[in-house]
Amino acid sequence: MSQLTLFDDDAGAASARNPLDATSERLLREYGQTRSNQGASHQSVRREISQLRSVARACGQSGTPRAIEKAFKDVSLVARALREPSVPIAQATGRARLIAVHRFYRIIGPALGRNAAADIAALDALLPARRSTGWHTVGTIVAGERGRRRTRGPTLDAADLLRIVDAAGRDTGSDRQVRDRALVAIQCFSGLRVEEILRLRWNDLDTDLTVTGHYGPTASVERQGRQLRLLLPNPIGETLDSLRRGALAHGMPPEGPVFHACGSPDRPLSYRAARNVLVEACRRAGLPAVSSAELRAACAYWLRSQGLSEHEVMMTLGLTRVRSVDRMLRRLQALDAQRRVREQLEQL
Repeated sequence: MSQLTLFDDDAGAASARNPLDATSERLLREYGQTRSNQGASHQSVRREISQLRSVARACGQSGTPRAIEKAFKDVSLVARALREPSVPIAQATGRARLIAVHRFYRIIGPALGRNAAADIAALDALLPARRSTGWHTVGTIVAGERGRRRTRGPTLDAADLLRIVDAAGRDTGSDRQVRDRALVAIQCFSGLRVEEILRLRWNDLDTDLTVTGHYGPTASVERQGRQLRLLLPNPIGETLDSLRRGALAHGMPPEGPVFHACGSPDRPLSYRAARNVLVEACRRAGLPAVSSAELRAACAYWLRSQGLSEHEVMMTLGLTRVRSVDRMLRRLQALDAQRRVREQLEQL
């Protein structure tokens, strides 16, 4: 005779693994398409859909996710999922989950025969609240712990970026090595997002004068409805030249996607494959896997070290506010301050 465990961890794990039904996935695709048409970035749409899947899984039973349509018709069930998640989450994740739920009710609710305003009001009434602190908030409280749930990544400098590029594509064969080095270089030394890099075609690349007054290789991308031409600094230009020469050597003129899947020149590389290339390069360089935000911060720090002002860094990275550059440089500037203090103390 054995005693049963109080908490069933296997059920929670199975719930995380089981996919949603086909109808739920179709509704999520419709939601994602509508959000994209509203101007939301690809990354924001992916994040919101991921949170909606988490709500559907939290509403399920015995490791089986609940159908999206059934889950969102039961407002009390959705409220419980927001109050009592199956696993600990960060406070920011809880808020993102609530925002995604509200948007889902507004976008998909009417198609399901729901009154979006009434459902959102009922949901907010079932959630705890505190006194509002401003016009932009109603004080609704959802589950979530303060602080980061994920381990903070390393703070990189220019030497680390070069190590990652040098390690990219090592021992993978000449053609693939050239592609991987160019892919990692453009992730490390540009302000382009991964999805923008993978959408690049050869006719998007040129040599031109940028808005910052610098002449060199550039890439044309569309961001928030605006067409931007961003500078590609020397570490990138050299690897792209090698990639172009390799294509010409094989009798293939450089056209179509710049970064394509092996053996499929017309099919762009997938997001997951590009991420795997970067993670492997980090591992070979003796570094943990880094995020795109950490690479962008290191790139901003490198540009500042090259003599660019914060405004010029903002323009080079294709940002809209100098405050974003300040936020990127905060950790690196703090480390610089610590190094200066240590050097002065050692001289005493």
